[in-house]
Order: sequence, then structure tokens, then C-alpha cells
Amino acid sequence: MSKHELSPAPLPPAKRARALSGSASSSGVSRLLTFDNSIYDELVLCIFSHLSWVDLCAAQATSRNWARLASDNALWREQYLLVFGRTRLRGTRGFIPRSDGRETKPLPGRAKGQEYKDWKWMFRISSNWKNGRCLVENIPPPISPRPALHALEQSYQTHLLMAGPLTVVASSQPTTTPELVVTGFVDGRTCKIPCQSIDSGTYSESHITTLALDQSPPASGSTIRVAAVLSTGEIAVHAFNHSSPEDHTCFLRYKPSTNSPRTAPIVNAVYHHPLLITLSQTFTLSLYDLSYGAFRTTQSLTSFTSFPPTSLVLSTPTSTTYKLVVAYAIPVYPAHWSVGATELIISSRSIQQPQSTTTSAFGISPEARFSQNASMTVQSTRTIRSIDVPQGWIDERKLRAMREQWGRKVSQIADTQTDGKWVVLAPSDRVPYLAGYTTPHASPMPSTSTSAPSSTNRQPLELMKASPMQSETGLQLYRLTLPPQTNSISQSPPKLTFVRTLHGQSGPVSALALADGRCVSLAHNGSIWVWDLENGSGAEVAARDEPAIGIHSVPVKGSVVFDERRIISALAGKVVVRRFDI
Repeated sequence: MSKHELSPAPLPPAKRARALSGSASSSGVSRLLTFDNSIYDELVLCIFSHLSWVDLCAAQATSRNWARLASDNALWREQYLLVFGRTRLRGTRGFIPRSDGRETKPLPGRAKGQEYKDWKWMFRISSNWKNGRCLVENIPPPISPRPALHALEQSYQTHLLMAGPLTVVASSQPTTTPELVVTGFVDGRTCKIPCQSIDSGTYSESHITTLALDQSPPASGSTIRVAAVLSTGEIAVHAFNHSSPEDHTCFLRYKPSTNSPRTAPIVNAVYHHPLLITLSQTFTLSLYDLSYGAFRTTQSLTSFTSFPPTSLVLSTPTSTTYKLVVAYAIPVYPAHWSVGATELIISSRSIQQPQSTTTSAFGISPEARFSQNASMTVQSTRTIRSIDVPQGWIDERKLRAMREQWGRKVSQIADTQTDGKWVVLAPSDRVPYLAGYTTPHASPMPSTSTSAPSSTNRQPLELMKASPMQSETGLQLYRLTLPPQTNSISQSPPKLTFVRTLHGQSGPVSALALADGRCVSLAHNGSIWVWDLENGSGAEVAARDEPAIGIHSVPVKGSVVFDERRIISALAGKVVVRRFDI
């Protein structure tokens, strides 16, 4: 049996006592053997390897030596892989392992260096996620909320981004000086980055509609790039260092010549330099190429069958292609909604003609015809819907499947999120229409006005009866299958398969966040739940802190983001950080 390799730690004294030298040896006096010092470390570790993590924790209270051995890194690695089945923490996104939020690239094959992982610490964090145990901290809001002048006065949304240890916060409240607030420094300081419009000389208010963090590796040092989109349609890309964001620069800015449904208002965006993709409220997708130090519109696509709320996920399967997955709401006859998803393959090389499949929810606009020889254009698209009528004759099996799909339709959708593998739909049966935030059934073609919300253009509250099979607090979980595209005729089609309904939330959901098979849901009453989508388990992280929403109350559109160590939520201007690395 080979010896067990110990973790880096001070070795204990020799286990077997030797005869004392000098007079002590001649008198026959020897060191007393005990159970603790008479067994080799390798034997104790072999015994500990058969214990559970609960028994290992209990063994640490026996003695100092057992506490050291029971904390062996190899033992906890086996426990972590046995309980959680992964080699890393759940919820990772972007470039996390380095202190500045960027990923360390693998070393060459000849190098023997390897990053040390504290598996016991990783087990503790994952256990805290599973049980909902966390430490709560508050972040000052970016802008003090205005007092409500009317019973239906809108509560403005707070946009959140996570860049490694830093947090970027921005308010959607109209102001003459919109700004980004960067927090999360060790010394507790805060940095503000101005994002006012180019036409700031005239007294006009604007607000930030969405944020996008650059997902590409840094070109130099530890620079972080954030794209901020204003209600005027302007896009500003700010760059700053994670350790000294005071030295920020706005190195790229785009201002549309005229306000159009394509450019304002923008409700979602993703950024992987040099590709920036924006999605307008009228569901127009715009692709920008930032390779030449300026914004260059390469293609625009429009859908007339897809509606907010939406979720965008951008990845790079190869060095010359991008893959964009869009999840959105789709109408279901007669007045209900479900979820659909579209995959777009974007080429970063010059191509002769963009291709589009007949099943796509997006159509290529005339503007794309002038960019066919440019990079950053869509090569192919695929669309899949959760409710789809099969072609041809329908047998009993197909009819039964259609009835099951039909029973999952909802009257409203509060939010929908995807990570490229899972799609989560949050129904909302009693959320009224708010100016500046459109629910799908309230307005099929959202307004393009960029002025500040007012109480004069509000629609009356609407209550639509939902499907009796669904609950306003139950989250619908779907598995998204997108096989690699090949030229073979018999390739597998994409699938959006219903898996289960996640129950447990104490109130209607306001916002979702989804990454790496983990979902965090924020309710209007402040409760937060964490869901493991692989096994469908959930844990309550924060209990409700407000009365349940009534018919005449105004729901607040919240925001929530997370990584493998923390959850950051914003609701009614209150920003809260919940840390699990405790």
C-alpha cells in the first residue's frame, strides 16, 4: 500500500518514542505510548477515508493531531466530489479565479505548476449554498429614490453587475447625471463613474437602461470593460482597473443619428470584445463590431413573434465564431404566454452571404444586406418553442403531449432566464403594467418613448385568469438541447423539454438569475430562494420581509445577480449582499 500524501501542514512529532539517551536510557525510562502517538498518520488517514463528512467534523474535536489529520485536503476532496459531484464551485461565470475577476489561462504542458484548492473551504461554501446560510451586508443605493407622488408611481429598477470581487450598481431613475457606482473594495471605498449623455449641455434627463460586462480576457493587465446603455440610445464603454477604478476612461461611445425602435430603448445587452449585441424593447437585435476602435453596426435582426422579458447568453465555441442563445416569451392562443429560445451562430470572419434557417424567430433586416462582406454577421439560427404544434396528422401520443404543453401556459411572465443549458420561466399572474416596464400581455408592441415615466400614460390594472395547472409562485424548468450543427440531414433537432416545476417561493417572483445550473429567484416580498436545477432541490436564503402583494399594490421590479460566493439583490432601491464564504 502506497503512502498517503499529506497536505501542506506542519508535521507532528514522531509517533513512536525512542529510548532516552544518557542516564534516562540506562534506568530504562521510556516515553509513554498512547493511542494517539502509537499509530502512523497514514493509517489514521486510511481510517478517516471511510468516514462521512459529518464524522470528519466530529473527529476534529478529539485532539489537535486528529483535527489536523481530519482536515487533510485529499480527504475533503473526496467528500466534495462525493456530495457535490464537481471539481469546482457552482455558479461560476466569466473570469473568476484571479483576484481581479479574470481567468488564469492553463500553463504549457511542460510546466508542472498547479493551482492549490482548499477542498474543505469549497465544501463549506457549497454546504452554505445548500442550506441557505449566509452573511448579510447592505450597499448604499446609487441614487436616493424619489418620493412617490401617486399610488401607482413607479419604483425604478437598480441594475447590477459582478466583476470578480467588485460590484457595479446603476439606477434606472431619470437624472441629468447618470453614473455607475463601483463597490466591493477591501477598504470599503466607493468609486463613481459618470455616464451622462453627449447632449448634457442641455438640461435633459436620461437614465441607464441596461449594463453589459465584457466577457473576453483582458487585453492588458487587469482592465475591466463595462458597456452602459442610456435611454437616449447612446452606448458608452468604460474601462477601469479592478484595484484603482478611479483611473477610468470612456474609450468608446456610440450615439445613434435618430431615435428608432432599433436603438431606443435597449432592454438587454451582452458584450464579448469586440462583439457587442443589444436587444431593443421592440425586439430588434443589433450586432456591433468594435474591432476598429469605433462602433460599427454589422447586422440587425427583428422578430415579430418574440417578446420581453428576455435573457441573452453569449459564448465562443471556436476562435472565429460566437454563439448567442436568446430566451423570450412567446404568445399562446388565445391570450396566454409560454417560453421559447433561439440559437444564433455569429461569424467573426468575412463571409459572402448570411444564412438563416426557416425556423428562426428572427428575420434579417434590409440593413444587413449592406454588411454581407463584413465580420460579426449571423451565419445560422435555430428556434425551439415549449409549445409547438407538430406537422401532419396527430396521433394519440402527440395529442397527449400537446395537452400537457397547453396546461403549462401562463397569463403573464415575470422573467425568463437561460444559461444555454437550462431555461427557467417565472409566471406572474397579478403584476400590473408599469410605465417603462412592459409585461408581454399588456402591450404587444412596446412603446419607444424615452421620456421619464409619468402617471398620465398608464393603463388600468389587469387581472387575467391563469391556467389552473400553474401557480404564480411556481417556476417552470426546461432543459435546452442544442446539438452541434452539421451538414448531415439526420442531425438531431433542438429540443426544449419540460423537466419540473420548482415550488417553495412565498410570493410572486420579481427577478431571476441563472448560471452554471444554479438559479436564484427574488420575489416581490423580498424572499430569495436558491435552486439546484440538476436535482430540483431548493433552499430559502431570505424570508419575506414585506406583506404579500395585494390587488391594488404596486409590485417592484427587482434585480439579482450571483457568483459562487455571493448573491446581490436590489429591490425598491435597497441593495443587499449575501455572502456564503463564511
